[in-house]
Amino acid sequence: MEPLEFCDVCFQKGRPNLCETYKNTFTKIISLQFSQKSRLDKVLNRLEIRPRSVDKRWTLVVGSEKRKEFLDSLWGVNVTVHTLEDHVKVITRLYKPEVRKLGDKKQVELASKESWEEFDPKSRDWIPLKVDTKKEKFYAQVNLGNVLKCSSFEGTTYFRTYLSTDTPMLAPMEKRAVYNIVSTISEPITAVWKSDGKDEHGFIGHDQLPNVPDEIFNVLRRLATVDKRIPDTMIFENGDFELVQTVLGCVKINLTKSSETITTLTEKKSDVSVQIEEIPKERLQVMLDIVKEMSGKIEVEKDGLVISGTRGLVKVAFVDSDKSAQDGNMMRIAISALDDPHRFAEILSMVKKRLGLLDLPLENMLSQHWPIVSDNDLQYVIQTAISWWSSNPVLATKIVGDAEKFAKVKEWNTKIKEGKIRSTLDTITLGKIIKQKESNQTK
Repeated sequence: MEPLEFCDVCFQKGRPNLCETYKNTFTKIISLQFSQKSRLDKVLNRLEIRPRSVDKRWTLVVGSEKRKEFLDSLWGVNVTVHTLEDHVKVITRLYKPEVRKLGDKKQVELASKESWEEFDPKSRDWIPLKVDTKKEKFYAQVNLGNVLKCSSFEGTTYFRTYLSTDTPMLAPMEKRAVYNIVSTISEPITAVWKSDGKDEHGFIGHDQLPNVPDEIFNVLRRLATVDKRIPDTMIFENGDFELVQTVLGCVKINLTKSSETITTLTEKKSDVSVQIEEIPKERLQVMLDIVKEMSGKIEVEKDGLVISGTRGLVKVAFVDSDKSAQDGNMMRIAISALDDPHRFAEILSMVKKRLGLLDLPLENMLSQHWPIVSDNDLQYVIQTAISWWSSNPVLATKIVGDAEKFAKVKEWNTKIKEGKIRSTLDTITLGKIIKQKESNQTK
């Protein structure tokens, strides 16, 4: 997901220095003047916050407890920032919560007999159309003012029905515009927010947000986090309930709190070492391969790893915890970090510095070795490849990987073209990467 894709309206009066791309994550959008940078550095030192590079962008990750103080300090040092609260105010002004009624059903001529679907405002879902053939022409009964979706081998196209001099017609439309219309013709529904036992987080299942416009889904994903223990669910900070409620309200989804709680994230961690055999092999192999490429030596033991370099050795244990820690030559790595490329890169950087291993570009190496086990892995691999295409096409083709990995990327791209899934990623650039990869394989 490209978080800034829908900020074009926000930046009409000028781009800020920083933008909150994800909750508590701030990315530099335009350069800082020397005086601004000096004052900002003092703020960051005081708050003990260190910038880092994420997807080749200067990025700050601020703890929830420091967020307000950080934002207040920015005004004092003349550094402009676009927060997610600001983004919500802009985006929600574009949507009106009234219900727009559709017109009568009329017979309209279709261009082909492909797979046609009409949007149903009540269920908020796409319903297959019955296509009739008359004298080698194709017709269907559809509501005037409604939107249609046509899926074929070449991809998915969208249309809106209208009346032209008493004749029902179809007007081609961009997907983004179609889903904006969907938000005006959909009937109101209710979504449920479930809290955890400590009332710290709120959870909303994807199934409660059918056919939400891309702009709105983008806001929700930027506000939310995900957890593999709760699939197809967005997790929010409990204090963001009203903000999320405002976002969904603009597309006629009434968010209410449920008395039911989710206990997955509140279960106490044992923080006991996990045996090597219990760790997913695809994840562990990433660490083994990269450490070896950095000239490190690894001994695999039953309860962990022993990694050695020119400056000594470290013992690595994996724990069922949310945080990793280092104490002398002992490292305790959270299993959850093996699913997160950015956390994984930080751990590898610690190992590299501690043992004096070769100074190789970790983010580049990690993206090439990263396996595709989940949808999040797939998004990371594709987004990283796309971001490198313009400056380093060779690296971009390496990132999409070996035969098995590349097959998953191609399958995802095909589903996008067929309209089976939706994405805000740059599929045009991805198509170029796939074409180049296939060209390389035939040489």
